[in-house]
Amino acid sequence: MQIPILKATSYQKTMISGRTKPCLFFCEDEGGNNSCEYIVKLKAGMENGYNGLIAEVLASQLAQVLDIPTPEPALIYIDPLLAEAVSDTNLSEKIRNSAGLNFGSKVITCGYDTWPVGKAIPTNLRILASEIFAFDALIQNPDRRVDKPNILWKGDELYIIDHEMGFSFIYEILPSASPWQVNKLGFLKRHLFYAELKGHPINLERFAGAIDLLTDNVLNEMVSNIPLEWQNSNISKITTHLKDITNHVNEFIDEIRRTLQ
Repeated sequence: MQIPILKATSYQKTMISGRTKPCLFFCEDEGGNNSCEYIVKLKAGMENGYNGLIAEVLASQLAQVLDIPTPEPALIYIDPLLAEAVSDTNLSEKIRNSAGLNFGSKVITCGYDTWPVGKAIPTNLRILASEIFAFDALIQNPDRRVDKPNILWKGDELYIIDHEMGFSFIYEILPSASPWQVNKLGFLKRHLFYAELKGHPINLERFAGAIDLLTDNVLNEMVSNIPLEWQNSNISKITTHLKDITNHVNEFIDEIRRTLQ
């Protein structure tokens, strides 16, 4: 897969949710076509710097490979001249300092809302909810909680969003030598779906089969979409982590089941 590179043409607004305060831009391809709205994570606003952008690019592609619904990703080029049209001095500086490539996701329209606090998982979404739980265990994402769902929902459809905190193991001094052993990850008990899934049978057969798709070629292609200026040594830590779990997929799935017993 190849993530498209688009150009931001106009600033629309700053989103009120999210720690990084992403911005909404109209964007188009190099031919001036396909003008669409994208939510852009400005690199000057990322708490974790390029690590957050790397996590977004890799997690969005990983979700696509594993068939977990997520907005279409893109790399968004920002011309510093866009800052001149923004009256807010701090935001103008942030846009100017984000010149170059940033991470964007296509806006999901047509009545989607944030997953409501306390909402029970509908029967027809239980398999997908268990797969999202497993996905967050796979990428060690502590940032999908009851108070911060990071899920867009409508009826029997949902999309997972916001993965700049994914692959959190890159910040550990002594990361696990067995990353497929996840049942002791404390943040999983604070996961949005943990309480609803715990004690119930879960079906991860499709998800386990999809993990087998993470071949070296697929991982290399995912990494190739990361702009050179963002790249650092944490990328190899992430790919090694994913390869280790792929090679121990049955143990990983068993760990998920134990976590939810």
